[in-house]
Amino acid sequence: MKKGFLVIAHGSRKDEANQQVFTMVRRLRDYFQSEMFETAFMELASPSIKEGIMTLIKKGMDELIVSPFFLFTGMHYSKDVPGLIKEAIEEADKNINFKMLKPVGKHPDIFNLVQEILYEEVADQLEYKHVPPSMIEQRSMEMIENFLYGDHVPEDQKPVIKRVIHTTGDFDFMRSMVFHKDAISEGLRAIRSKKIIYTDVTMVQAGINKRFGHEVRCMLDSPEVTEGAAIEGMTRAAYGIKAIGHRLDGNIIAIGNAPTALVTLIDMIKRDNVKPALIVGIPVGFVNAKESKEYLTDVKEVPYITNRGHKGGSTVAAAIVNALIKMEYKDFQVNRP
Repeated sequence: MKKGFLVIAHGSRKDEANQQVFTMVRRLRDYFQSEMFETAFMELASPSIKEGIMTLIKKGMDELIVSPFFLFTGMHYSKDVPGLIKEAIEEADKNINFKMLKPVGKHPDIFNLVQEILYEEVADQLEYKHVPPSMIEQRSMEMIENFLYGDHVPEDQKPVIKRVIHTTGDFDFMRSMVFHKDAISEGLRAIRSKKIIYTDVTMVQAGINKRFGHEVRCMLDSPEVTEGAAIEGMTRAAYGIKAIGHRLDGNIIAIGNAPTALVTLIDMIKRDNVKPALIVGIPVGFVNAKESKEYLTDVKEVPYITNRGHKGGSTVAAAIVNALIKMEYKDFQVNRP
């Protein structure tokens, strides 16, 4: 089923307002590398909802996903827009199902948007508060916990998510992280058994806590990796994964930099039955980073921790492993297997 995506705004007599919607849709096309995004307006501007749908039909759309650029679930959302969509599909004489996404105002990040708009006005009211060094991390975690409240984050995942947010200062990870159902239990089991922790780059290796005796190896350490990667036309990280092969079985692999390494690993799992105890797959970047992580979520045989989108990196990968280490060696009141 080929999906078409229609971003619908109310429309304005002021062209500048309409152009903001066009710009947003162009950015969506660039971000998702897809031409299946179109703009439409309810009134006062073109293209109309009907025209937007017809354009997507010409591009081969089988299913319509509607993103209403509205703040609230009022009459436009619940009645007017669905009615116009049904009329357009009936006129086109096509068997196309459509799905209405929630309006922008219902998204949990609406708080962040309002916060950003207010920031400049509030900034000169901020006061530096003295916090004893021994209390800084605890206070930080309490603040993060307040943001997690009401988001229904599973208790066993909370320490990992909180550690990542603490490391990055980025609350986007609160909702973007993805956990295989066995990720925490199998990750803790591997940590407890002092399994080897492999990393794709030295920055991840350097960031992982080693004071409890865990062996952390970087796949790039071997000079054979540089030579082999050049011969086979692969990145060093991808070739490093390939060279390790079944030595990954039962161990942890943390990838924070190279999407090529993650894709190579997934291919080896599917083709060669390689079975790490846990994959921390969280490469950063704009070329194939989010795609490699989506590929990882197709894996059922091996537990993983990843996230959606282009964010990630060495510090995040190390933070996830460190959270598991701290969970195992400190009392986080997590039910251990």
